[in-house]
Amino acid sequence: MGQRTLLRGLTLAVAAVLPAYGPAAVQAAESAAAAVAVCGHTSAQPTLQQGSTGDSAVEAQCELNLATKPSRYTPIAADGSFGPATQTRVKEFQRCAGLGADGVLGPQTWAALNTWAAAPHTCATKGTSSAAQTTVCGHTDARPTLRQGAKGVEVKEVQCRLNLAMEPFHYPPLAIDGDFGGGTEARVIELQHCANLSADGVVGPNTWAKLVDWAGRNTYCTPSRPAGYPIDGLDTAKYQHPGGAPIDWKAVRASGAEFATVKATRGLNVTDEYLATDLEGARAAGLAVAPYHFYTGTSPDTGAAQADRFIAAVRATGYTGQRAGDLPPIFDLERMDDGSGRCPTYGTVNDAKAWLDRVEAAFGRTPMIYTQKSFLDDCLGSTTAFARYPLQLADYRQSITEPPLPSGSTTWAMWQYTDAALFPGIQAPATADVFNGTQADLDRLANR
Repeated sequence: MGQRTLLRGLTLAVAAVLPAYGPAAVQAAESAAAAVAVCGHTSAQPTLQQGSTGDSAVEAQCELNLATKPSRYTPIAADGSFGPATQTRVKEFQRCAGLGADGVLGPQTWAALNTWAAAPHTCATKGTSSAAQTTVCGHTDARPTLRQGAKGVEVKEVQCRLNLAMEPFHYPPLAIDGDFGGGTEARVIELQHCANLSADGVVGPNTWAKLVDWAGRNTYCTPSRPAGYPIDGLDTAKYQHPGGAPIDWKAVRASGAEFATVKATRGLNVTDEYLATDLEGARAAGLAVAPYHFYTGTSPDTGAAQADRFIAAVRATGYTGQRAGDLPPIFDLERMDDGSGRCPTYGTVNDAKAWLDRVEAAFGRTPMIYTQKSFLDDCLGSTTAFARYPLQLADYRQSITEPPLPSGSTTWAMWQYTDAALFPGIQAPATADVFNGTQADLDRLANR
């Protein structure tokens, strides 16, 4: 897959909310849940027990596989025959969901199953690996070559197997609707990258083989973390607060994160509503922290004015750039965040420098620049004007060992390598980074 256009705000606006856990959460979900065909077989949900057969049994078995694989349960056969293995799995699921474990699929179990199958939940007790199953989705055993535009049960089989083969907390489940659209193609490409296959988005024999293998046993495709860079960090904005949920920064720190960059402002008129709480909360928890500004070049010569707004906003939080734990301020220089992928209409090197110069004078710190080589090449003529600034580079490709450097630059400080990281204490995916240096290097950069 080619290098993505990085829209640090826009891509996170659609981040999936992670579920709450425990019986109370399940009961709340049950009360609002309607009967749905999560696997695409049937929305009919009669009471099922050992001896039941038919489409509802296939749907139940498929949903059980989706609901329990995040807890490392090997899938059961989705063959439409409710036998002892299905009954055992129903009991295991009922215990996970805090329900009476009688092995009967009644209304409460169906409601919980719909919820768990459609979004990742984990059981208190982990499953154990057993022999792989061949039939785990129950749609078809046919394996035709499929690509974008295809429709039908074969596409449902692919979508279901992709949901089973991809690590569920990083890859939101696909709708199993039988329509091979752009979302399905993108997920196929992600699987192909994980499996070291040709990443063309086409489900041919090799991709089918990997899907059948991974979906049927206790394994997943997981986003790779860059090797050789042991210090982790993350980036946050309002999108990491779904429904106003706070970030538990102590939990983030306890997970091993050492630094955070927090969105402060955008353009001339936006201050992130969680700037003050997140910047100070992260710092109080022991992370090194930096505020960042998203530059908008929608009007000419606004860099200095955007800098003034940023300076005022972050000073109001207590940030000085000089306190222990303060990382340099960050200038987010990338394509427009309107979904177009266009270069900033009035973005220029001189306007960017106006922001950088004013912020450097205000805080006595050389700002860091968040960008990527392709942006500077395409939008600012491969300029070397930013060679003296530390860089936070964004590149989500799994095929590289470090991000490519812009013209004139000799190193990078941070690498944002994914937009789908999960951290304890945050109820939505976040972008994650690694630091290019030692803990002592990070401490020096953070005035510690």
